[in-house]
Amino acid sequence: MNTTSRVSFAVIRALSLVFFLAAFFAVTPQKAVAALLSLIDDNSIADFDTATPSNNYNWFVDGTDLLAQQAFWYRIGNAGPEQSVHTLPIGVQGTTDANFNGNPDTLFVRYNGAGFQIDTKYSLDGGLPGSGTSDMGEQISITNLTASPLDFHFFQYADFDLSAADTVLFTNANAVDQTGGGLRLSETVVTPVPSHREAAFFPVTLNKLNDGLPTTLIDNAGAGPGDVTWAFQWDFLLPGSSTFLISKDKHINNVPEPATCSLLALAAGLLLARFRKR
Repeated sequence: MNTTSRVSFAVIRALSLVFFLAAFFAVTPQKAVAALLSLIDDNSIADFDTATPSNNYNWFVDGTDLLAQQAFWYRIGNAGPEQSVHTLPIGVQGTTDANFNGNPDTLFVRYNGAGFQIDTKYSLDGGLPGSGTSDMGEQISITNLTASPLDFHFFQYADFDLSAADTVLFTNANAVDQTGGGLRLSETVVTPVPSHREAAFFPVTLNKLNDGLPTTLIDNAGAGPGDVTWAFQWDFLLPGSSTFLISKDKHINNVPEPATCSLLALAAGLLLARFRKR
């Protein structure tokens, strides 16, 4: 074989290897790529580790971190255990500056499962410095990529630390309040209403999600005071080639002290009496 033939053969082999690897990675699910991403808006910072079960692990409001973990689990059918959404391969992820103030305030992550995908979007809306207020909008869409229905179960788990002795109360089927240390954290599920809910002392619910058994939350009214957590569960049959959308919103604000509330009530009463007298 002459020199030209050897060079041509080597080039062909190299190109063949490139095409093989490209084809292999195109059809082989890839491991989730770890990414540490932060959202910043006014008085608030939210930190994410998108490829680990910790997921949203910080939420600073006026310099104080109020969040230990907020993450998602899923299960298809009832024969096996839940799995962390955040260990699925990531198809695409990134942050954007939705209000054009120079800081990223919106995060999008797409997780690729076997026959389905889960898109998560977080939108941080901070308050004025020193206000103690902050807001996080969240949308989750679960899409069935097959023609067959999926018996899907989706879980949201939240561990906020407003103080050392917090209390959690489900105010109705789709809303929860956590209070402590003069702060209030509330979440409202805009749509759809969860199938189940649970409040517990850490780490009771987290252990259930990771124990290798299928979980159904217990639908209790609340828990505390103490180191409390809470969770929602959605159970639904997802038809082929269709999408299930969850939309919800979290809000953090200061809670007036009892003495302040009494003064406000007294002032309102005096104003009302004065108005009636006139």
